[in-house]
Amino acid sequence: MNLLGNLVRRGLKLYLSDKMAVFLSLLSPIIIIFLYLMFLGNIQYDSVMAALDGLKVGDDAVHAFIDGWMLAGALGTSCVTVSFCAQYIMIADRESGALGDMLTSPIDRRLLSVSYLIVNFVITLVIVGIVCALSLVYIAIAGWYMSAADVGKLIGILLISVLCSSLFTTVVCMFIRTQSAHGGASGILSAAIGFFIGAYMPVSVFPKAIQYFVALIPSSYSAGILRNIFMRGALEGVVRDIPAAAAETVRQNLMQNFSMQMDAFGNTVGEGKMWMILGIGIAIFAVVYVVNYAVRQKTGTLFACASLPQRKKKSLPSEQN
Repeated sequence: MNLLGNLVRRGLKLYLSDKMAVFLSLLSPIIIIFLYLMFLGNIQYDSVMAALDGLKVGDDAVHAFIDGWMLAGALGTSCVTVSFCAQYIMIADRESGALGDMLTSPIDRRLLSVSYLIVNFVITLVIVGIVCALSLVYIAIAGWYMSAADVGKLIGILLISVLCSSLFTTVVCMFIRTQSAHGGASGILSAAIGFFIGAYMPVSVFPKAIQYFVALIPSSYSAGILRNIFMRGALEGVVRDIPAAAAETVRQNLMQNFSMQMDAFGNTVGEGKMWMILGIGIAIFAVVYVVNYAVRQKTGTLFACASLPQRKKKSLPSEQN
């Protein structure tokens, strides 16, 4: 345990020593919030008002509803992008040869593998926790519609989402050997994951084929749970002043239009099923992680380092003659 603790502390120090890496980890939620403030906020406000079809509701509740959609997308995206960015520690160790040096010492390879997973989990949880705290401060100022139970569920889903993302990115990054490849993959993932989990626009506006693909991504369900947590109270505030005959119809329309419910191959998936599917996703990633470790350990490729460029040997004058 002391050795594992030392390996984890080493990884955390390496991460904190790179200020640019910390900034890039926060870049995805910053981009989403910027897009929301500049463009998406007004577009989604118009969408809500169109769904209300002229019904008079509290404007504050509508803005809180849209704010919740934006914050859920930012947090859901951060769980994946921060975790993937934090994997640069393992890849840098592999590319520089530091990993090979550690393997020459009497370190159990299982501890080394687990230490990278723990470091990634801690880094991701801290960064996402900071984004979450700022989100709660924002909605406390803009308009609070959450309950104490919602805050408790928010903490729980973030822990589960971060664990799911850490398992997923650790498995993926075992196949990446250079920092340049990791940087390119990180850029693609950061752009794609926000789109697929509905951070930029609701999943309900996608074609059915894309919606069914989104249904295969576990992070889509963590984002859906986050939407229910952030938006449920504001939604009740929106329909509070609507006549009872129309209130339930409006509620269901808004929940579907803003991806509080998901369409998974023709089946409506509510919050309860989202928790279950996310748990299944974690179990699958855990099994893949263990199997991948066992296979790579057996074949000797678990911590295969990137091939370093060899220096060209200079020939002596006598050899040139």
